[in-house]
Amino acid sequence: MQTSRFQLGLIATLAVGLGFSLASSDAIGYPAGAAVSSGSNPVIAVGGTVSSSTAGLFTAPVDQDVVVTDVWLTMANRSCSSVVELVTSAGATVSTVKLFSYFYQDYSEATHSQPGSVRHAFGSGLPLPAGQSLQISESGGCSVAYTVSGHYAQP
Repeated sequence: MQTSRFQLGLIATLAVGLGFSLASSDAIGYPAGAAVSSGSNPVIAVGGTVSSSTAGLFTAPVDQDVVVTDVWLTMANRSCSSVVELVTSAGATVSTVKLFSYFYQDYSEATHSQPGSVRHAFGSGLPLPAGQSLQISESGGCSVAYTVSGHYAQP
């Protein structure tokens, strides 16, 4: 079976066309809109320690929301059980985390776990509406160290 010049030309043209269509080009990114504030520092972060109490974290400005993106909690106590909550000033609980560690010693050996620790990055973030504040509370008396971060966003 012989291949005609027309068939060879057609195959070559299709191959070149396919090559051009699959060739990579420069990636161009377009912003999706005003998701992050245009302020000089749109990132917000706070840290501290809370034990059997409630502490204020931050307040969203009246014209901007805050999106909490990361939470890091660590507990130093052995043999302790803690519940940590992030609550808005409107009373909405946006996150609840349970931390625990144990230590038990009998006559021959000791059994223990490492103190609880949680590092979490929220894919979509926890929203804090404009004008509201966010608080962290700990019950259990376990002295929990925290770092909470996020960014300002347009409501």
